[in-house]
Amino acid sequence: MTEIYQVNQTWGETRRLARLLLRIIIVVGVISVSEFVAIPAVAGQTVVGSITLPRGDDNSFSALIDSAHGFAYFAADTSPGIIVKVRLSDFTRVGALVLQPREEFLSAAVIDTVNGFAYFGSFFTGIIVKVRLSDLTEVASLSARPFRGLGFTTAVIDTANGFAYFGDFGAGVVVKIRLSDFTKVDALALPNARFGLFGSTIDTTNGFAYFSTSNSPAFIYKIRLSNFTLASSLTIGQPLGPTPLIDPANGLSYWGTLGAPASILRIRLSDLTITGNLTLGPTEGDVNSAVIDTSEGSALFATGTAASPSEIIKINLSNFKRDSTLTLAPYETLLFLSAGSVIDIEASGGTFAYFSTYTSPSFVIKVKLSNMSRAGTLKLQQGEEYLSSAVLDPAGGFVYFGTGASAFGTGNITGAITKIRLSDFTKVGTLLLNPGEGNLCSAVIDQANGFAYFGAGTMPGKILKIRLSDFTRVAELTLNPGENLPCVAAIDTTNGFAYFGTGTFPGMVVKVRLSDFTRIGAVSLAPGEDSPVSAVIDVGSGFVYFGTADFPGVIVKVKTSDLTEVSSLTLNPGEDQPASAVIDPSSGFAYFGTLDAPGVVVKISLATFSEVGSLTLNFFEPFLGSAVINISTGFAYFGANGFIVKVQLSTLTEVGSASTSNNDFLGSAAIDPMAGFAYFGTFQSPGQIFKVSLS
Repeated sequence: MTEIYQVNQTWGETRRLARLLLRIIIVVGVISVSEFVAIPAVAGQTVVGSITLPRGDDNSFSALIDSAHGFAYFAADTSPGIIVKVRLSDFTRVGALVLQPREEFLSAAVIDTVNGFAYFGSFFTGIIVKVRLSDLTEVASLSARPFRGLGFTTAVIDTANGFAYFGDFGAGVVVKIRLSDFTKVDALALPNARFGLFGSTIDTTNGFAYFSTSNSPAFIYKIRLSNFTLASSLTIGQPLGPTPLIDPANGLSYWGTLGAPASILRIRLSDLTITGNLTLGPTEGDVNSAVIDTSEGSALFATGTAASPSEIIKINLSNFKRDSTLTLAPYETLLFLSAGSVIDIEASGGTFAYFSTYTSPSFVIKVKLSNMSRAGTLKLQQGEEYLSSAVLDPAGGFVYFGTGASAFGTGNITGAITKIRLSDFTKVGTLLLNPGEGNLCSAVIDQANGFAYFGAGTMPGKILKIRLSDFTRVAELTLNPGENLPCVAAIDTTNGFAYFGTGTFPGMVVKVRLSDFTRIGAVSLAPGEDSPVSAVIDVGSGFVYFGTADFPGVIVKVKTSDLTEVSSLTLNPGEDQPASAVIDPSSGFAYFGTLDAPGVVVKISLATFSEVGSLTLNFFEPFLGSAVINISTGFAYFGANGFIVKVQLSTLTEVGSASTSNNDFLGSAAIDPMAGFAYFGTFQSPGQIFKVSLS
């Protein structure tokens, strides 16, 4: 299964708005299946069991610290949101709080250590959640989104006077919250701040808060807290990152910019005047997280570009020059979405900073400031979620599901493969892959030789070879540069080859010889045949067929012997993105399920390579993300949003559907026709696997 909304890691901050708007389209566009009545489940199509897998601590978005009590808190860009509690003394994850539905994408956070509460702002919904820190419990929530708001992206707190200030990205409005009774008491609209309000810092000593934007040109706004009015503003040529720093004693602030090369701007607070501009290296961009130690006269700024490893750069504030740099591992990406950084100046053994990564799962990196050394790395909870691939070994008695990546993207992914025993439908193992080997968006199996092959949606792509007998990773094959996101696959066990389609424009097909696990060739598809999202193979005739992510979809026919494209078939209008497919070579037909709403099943004659029929499913059965076939009985089963739909192939008619009880996108599936069961995995967090009886 291919993720259509995969984030390209080379995108800059200017693409953030498009991604935020995509969230709105996805959330608003999803239809609640509870409003409809499905075709009744028919005999031989019943959900007979489900397994819920662990949820991951993914995509850390913001961070808070309570040095007095010895804890840090990392909030996730997930739906619903997750708050992870880390004990600093031994650098250990000690708990996590999963919030309620709609309390999500926690991109703004502040802490009141005196009274023992933290406040987290949600993106899109505009809900602010109050959390008691002593037992990590949600105690209240407040809907505070302003008119035309898209949700909160930044916040500051004035604990002495009892107020917090949350900035809404879309409306460009700062909302004032009274903490004593957790009430919205005022709102201030800032000029030219719509679709851009992104960063903030506060000077409680002098009574000002500062908010900034991420668009170009960017603006810094100085807000007088006593009467909650705009005191002055400054226009900046470059977009500004989410974590400005402030040194009230010296009357200065420091602002990291986005794009590459990034700069760090030193700005005098009294009159908002730029007094220094430190430009970083050509590949050092997107300064998204930062901490300051005014007592020692230094600050740390983290870069977030994915074209090169993220860095943490130490700046000497007295002369405003670089002091030293700590380069992170390639999989420890601090993307422009991440602002998770805190500092503990009261720790024994020196001052330490903590930076969290925008990855799945997140890592927390502990840095000792005195010598800029890594003092530790904490991997947060690994999730088994966004199930994007599946293979079944009937002889061995197991089905395997590979984890994917959120449709909203992530910086880097550490994948996991979940092993389910078929006899009692029980999870019996999880194989954690190496850091960065993630987004297992395709899979094929060679039952005879006892191996499965998972395509990792990396750039370039990787193919991972898994030995099933002892459930171990035995080899990795990295594809050539440009052969990215191998997210669909088909296998020819007779001749010993596998074929992987890449999520590129146009798509490519890479051929891998299984005997020595070697890439032996690739073919680029024709222009306009982009990002294959499904694949089926007719081994006997020597052709493999790929469905592309185009509008309408295109079916591409590739000859396996010499790896050449021999023909392509554009589907009818309204038959878009055929993301699921099954094939019946003996009858001479293939069937492709589309990501339309409602979903469409398209029937293709292999002999004539033409569309010979289509079936539009019921209105409430959209987005056909997975499919399996039982050739002996003549039925195919398509995973729609919240439903598993049974289709009689001879007549191309829907004969029934079974609800999964939730609005689940079913992104992976495998079938055991002899035993009479199919297994569907959900593309959500946490992942869920449904067992469906076919007989």
